[in-house]
Amino acid sequence: MNEFDEIRNCLVEMKDLSALMIDLAFSSVMYNSEDIAEEVYLLEEKMDDLTLKVKKLALRAAKREEDPESLLSIIDLADINERISDAAYGIADIILRDIEPHPIIQKIMEDTEEELGRVTVRAGSVLIGKTLEQLKLPSKIGTRILAIKRGERYIYNPGRKDTIEEGDVLIAVSSDMDKLRKLAGEEVEEEE
Repeated sequence: MNEFDEIRNCLVEMKDLSALMIDLAFSSVMYNSEDIAEEVYLLEEKMDDLTLKVKKLALRAAKREEDPESLLSIIDLADINERISDAAYGIADIILRDIEPHPIIQKIMEDTEEELGRVTVRAGSVLIGKTLEQLKLPSKIGTRILAIKRGERYIYNPGRKDTIEEGDVLIAVSSDMDKLRKLAGEEVEEEE
């Protein structure tokens, strides 16, 4: 694989990670979740590594380029993704520093049409053993799975072929989180 293929792969991963980090950062504030905030922190470290890798690859590729300055846009794009990840970390850091979010933050989050949340897949759930493609959650219940926590590891931006297992924790964006909770076998709490 040449430098440009590696750079392309890194930039695609950086784009996906930065989008996921923003979703997870807001989720951590909305649900006051240190777990999710810590994941944002870990992803930010990964983004740092990817940024450095892209810059090194661009410098190596510059040796063979007639116009090495043309590679500056690659470095700029890596830096921009890095700044996005830093901003996401800044959002999640509110939770990591144990700062009570201002009520206006909660109000903003309440006004969004979609909800970010974590749902645990319980024994007997209809989701178990099915791929995301089979479940068609976006079209059926307006839900997009951002990540799957399986034990201690996360599957970020799971693909259509990823399968749901018992005990998975789904981090999702949904217009109806209660439907996802019901499918996962979680108890849906009645509002008082």
